Amino acid sequence: MTQYTRDEVEEILRRALETQPLETLSHEDLVASAVEAGIDADDVEAAAQQIEEERELHLEEDRIVGHRKKRFLQSIYTFVVVNAGLFLIDIMSGPGWWVQWVLAGWGIVLALGARRALMPDRGRLRARARRRLAKRRRGNWEKQVRKEVDRAIQVGVDALVDAASRKLAARAGPRVRVQQEVIETEAVEESAPSRRR
Repeated sequence: MTQYTRDEVEEILRRALETQPLETLSHEDLVASAVEAGIDADDVEAAAQQIEEERELHLEEDRIVGHRKKRFLQSIYTFVVVNAGLFLIDIMSGPGWWVQWVLAGWGIVLALGARRALMPDRGRLRARARRRLAKRRRGNWEKQVRKEVDRAIQVGVDALVDAASRKLAARAGPRVRVQQEVIETEAVEESAPSRRR
């Protein structure tokens, strides 16, 4: 019987999967296939979780880089428009050129922004993406806890109001109704003397 190393097993499986017309596989099918191949289901779950976290991390990195590129392009547009206007003002004001200093200073700042937007430091970018994901998860967790607390409070208040109304109904005994006609007659009699005065 032929024995294979771990690297050979990975390569054989990779090549076999490349020849298959399979494009997607459900999580349950993946776990079932791995169990049939003798791989522990918990190990497959852990590996799938790692892959999902890596996918989220890459998406967040792409969002950050996309946002930086968008801001950089907006900065270029602002640079061109504002400096064109300043150049016209400088030409119209006569000798004593000063616009080149504005162009040089702003150009240096723009070049630094270009480096950050177009050639990001992967280590810092990954750390920032991790922080943003952690903050988003923490925010989602806090919202979920807040909803659960609000729901529990509402259930408690409803139960308390219901119990109080039952207790008051039991204590009240028979109810006395006042007829509206009597009240209206008394109101008419009271308003009559005030008209005479």
